Amino acid sequence: MMRIFLLASVLAILSMPAHSQNFDADINILFGMPQTDFRESLDRNALGLNGSIAFRIPRLPLFAGLELGIMTYGRERRREQLSPTIPEIQLEVRTDYDIFTSHLFLRFEPEIHGIRPYLDGLVGIKYLFTESSIRDDDGFGEDIASTTNYDDSSFSYGAGGGIKVEVYDGGRDSYMINLKARYLFGAEASYLQPGSIDTDRGGNLIFDESVSGTNLLTIHLGMAYKF
Repeated sequence: MMRIFLLASVLAILSMPAHSQNFDADINILFGMPQTDFRESLDRNALGLNGSIAFRIPRLPLFAGLELGIMTYGRERRREQLSPTIPEIQLEVRTDYDIFTSHLFLRFEPEIHGIRPYLDGLVGIKYLFTESSIRDDDGFGEDIASTTNYDDSSFSYGAGGGIKVEVYDGGRDSYMINLKARYLFGAEASYLQPGSIDTDRGGNLIFDESVSGTNLLTIHLGMAYKF
């Protein structure tokens, strides 16, 4: 379901007419804080990156766009031998606990002398997944292999707002400092937390799953580009 929604979102943005129109794009550091029963179940915050692109509706202070984000709320590392018969070669096994977000949004954004406050309404999906990877030991940390151990998705919607402050105006384009926040309501989902993966005597994985709603408060700080 998440892949279908993401593909539809990208196609919707790409189908918008580009000639003689204004676009906004931004990239931000993303800080996520679980709320309500999500906080009770997952008592930790998340850190990641977020970006969006938006198309201005002609003759109106309204933008329609797509926003994507990825944040990590936990990471585990351990070292393992490549094989009992090759103890000299060590590999790092890393497990990441992540949340991917994909939302379509409609934005009301007037411009007031280089300052652009805005309000957003959003609808989309949260995708919660746990991924393990094997990484080499040469100092570059490149993945040799990876697998998704567990994943689930939930319907997501919410509202937010922010402010952009212009720092450079090039006429047809401009750069702005961007600060925004969202409160994203989320349907129930199941997910893993650090320490929730174990193995039985046969070496099979055992998951201690958590289930809750996925309400999330996010804070974003970065740069926006108008073109």
